[in-house]
Amino acid sequence: MVAITATNSASPSLQATLSKARIEQARREADSAEARASDLRAQADDAEREAQDKNQTARSLSAAGQAKDSTYTSAFRRPSSEVPPATQNFLERMYTTASPKFAASGNPLKQDGDTPPVLNSQGQSTGRILDVRA
Repeated sequence: MVAITATNSASPSLQATLSKARIEQARREADSAEARASDLRAQADDAEREAQDKNQTARSLSAAGQAKDSTYTSAFRRPSSEVPPATQNFLERMYTTASPKFAASGNPLKQDGDTPPVLNSQGQSTGRILDVRA
């Protein structure tokens, strides 16, 4: 007769050992991925906080800039002229004093319609010579 003997031994099979090793490796990778995800969440939260702080700073600076007059804004608002006001006043007084001496129309240029037009070398009219005396 044939005797039945136990084939199970105290040591696990190679396939079971490989399965356990794969499971442990997968757990380590999952833990590592969770740690990386947690770090990335923390970085994202920090970046979000920093962005909100920067936006708040920009809003407050914008409001402060609108509330106060900047250094150059008041200069742009003032009407400016290249000629100083004293010079303008002098020229105005001089013109009003001298204007009656000119033609009645106030035009200092003399109208002279009887002078012939000046022609260039192609025969085109270029203007009139009013006075050749210096």
